[in-house]
Amino acid sequence: MGLIYFSWPDYLLVAIVLAVSAGIGFYYAFTGGKQKTTKEYLLADKGMHWFPVTCSLIATFESSLSLLGLPGEIYTFGTVIIYSFIFKPIGVIIAAKFYLPVFRKMGGISLYKYVRERYGRVIQMFMLVAGTFQMLMFCSLIMFGPALSISAVTGVNIWLAVISVAGVAIIYTVLGGLKAVLWTDTLQLVIMMGGTFVVLIYGIIDGGGMAEIWEANKLSGRLDFLEPAKFISVDPRVRHSIWGLAIHGTMVFATIYGTNQLSFQRLMALKRDRTGIYIVYGLTAFTTCAFGIFSAIIGLIIFARNKHCDPLATKDIFSKDQLYPHYVMKLMGHLPGLPGFILSAIFSASLSSLSSGMSAIAAIILQEFVKPCRPNMTDRTATIVSKIIALSMGGLLILLTFFAKNVGVGLFTTSLAIGGAFGSASFAVFTSGIFLPIVNQKGAIMGFLCGAAYSVFLGFGGLINRPYVYRYPVSTAGCNVTDVNLLTNLTSPVYDPSTWNPQSHYRSGLNGFYDISYTWIGILDMLVTVIASIVFSHIINLIKKDTEKVDSKLLSPLLTHAYCFMPKMWRDRINFNDCDEEFTDESNKSTKKESVEVLSESSEVTNSKL
Repeated sequence: MGLIYFSWPDYLLVAIVLAVSAGIGFYYAFTGGKQKTTKEYLLADKGMHWFPVTCSLIATFESSLSLLGLPGEIYTFGTVIIYSFIFKPIGVIIAAKFYLPVFRKMGGISLYKYVRERYGRVIQMFMLVAGTFQMLMFCSLIMFGPALSISAVTGVNIWLAVISVAGVAIIYTVLGGLKAVLWTDTLQLVIMMGGTFVVLIYGIIDGGGMAEIWEANKLSGRLDFLEPAKFISVDPRVRHSIWGLAIHGTMVFATIYGTNQLSFQRLMALKRDRTGIYIVYGLTAFTTCAFGIFSAIIGLIIFARNKHCDPLATKDIFSKDQLYPHYVMKLMGHLPGLPGFILSAIFSASLSSLSSGMSAIAAIILQEFVKPCRPNMTDRTATIVSKIIALSMGGLLILLTFFAKNVGVGLFTTSLAIGGAFGSASFAVFTSGIFLPIVNQKGAIMGFLCGAAYSVFLGFGGLINRPYVYRYPVSTAGCNVTDVNLLTNLTSPVYDPSTWNPQSHYRSGLNGFYDISYTWIGILDMLVTVIASIVFSHIINLIKKDTEKVDSKLLSPLLTHAYCFMPKMWRDRINFNDCDEEFTDESNKSTKKESVEVLSESSEVTNSKL
């Protein structure tokens, strides 16, 4: 099947979505405080309601990588990956309970302020460079997603599509600041949900009902999540084992919601309300996992539709990431406007993630690079600089999209590899900072370098020396059949259990390391980083006694509550008497003041009695 081109109603719907998104940016550029302060521009005046913050978090992390990549993953490799969605909410709970309270108490606009206060400037620079690079690479993939979709179904030049998407994101991010990003994300989430439900309902009806779709996928072996014994192995070379998916799902969500600048920025934009935080992160965990399940079902629907004619085998498309838009055009191409609405959902997913990334990078560069060099800069000037940084990042992302186009593997797997390469080492540094007072500055630096080197070796090495991955059967027997009645006589692809033997493809020697599944790279990298940090901290402490103590406000409240049960070595490293006001919010200040007044009055009463 050749390209099925958009009709004018499709183009009109896409244009409306883009125009409304840009319009929100213009609205916030000329209303309220008109984005003249860094507090308004980068933190939305710290007064946002939980609803737009929740929608923004969901839309930001439900990028085009998920909407495009996950159905293709299910279509090609099966459904066992959905086990990870069972454990992802645990990661959100860990983030909300143990990490976010420490960071919110710290304040500021950059998450890396914590690293500077805990470990010093050197490791902060390492993590800043690594984190910014990771975010840039991730955003370039996100921008490539909708461009890929447009190119696959309309024939429009892919670079024209890239510039269009980036241009709209730049407009409303630069002009409207974080307020525009949050409310645009809310609109885009509604479109994403609408598009997903339309495909689900229409696809199930077209497929003859869920029972028939289920049966076709069961015959082909794709419902492998019903065979847990098949994936119970603890061998890290198994691409998707239940243990690997459990650890990976938990760690990924703890990382992106607990130690990610995008999440931190939204946390600081939220009104000071403890209940609001729990609502935000509870709804985010539930909705994100629901989106994952819906995307998995769409993958099953796509296979049932193409069970007699695989579009990848016939070269109708060249990537499994194009299966979703190809399916939409094949199924709904005759309905004016509907394909445009569905593809607008993919646009929305990319726009939300891209704009959030630009705003986050602007906050980091301003706080950690520009202000230290220009400490006397006025807030008005700092706001203008932030806008220039966001604009520059948009242009840079367009250039980096060349990397996304030429990397040569699926969007889903590539994004996971890049995230694992740097995200895990950074997460380990934050974790050791919060939970391990015995880790000192130099130990943390050495641990981060060891962890980063290890993850780059496994992550990017795996992209070059890709391991064998079992693919479930497809068919092309019905590609040339035009009579629908004849299609009913064709047999669906049938899974042969004897072909399932990934162990026979495992490699030896150095290449054997690249057989380790991406689901295990993150936790292994974290262990390497934490262990190396502890070991080097101990060695350095033996060479030169480290008497510097760690402010208790930089540690998890769990440690301070368990003071009596901690080893003496740990207790000696903690300073419980620090009252640095920089990390004390207004409510705490008020409470302390009231406590002092009460104590003073009690003292006066006692003295009078005496």
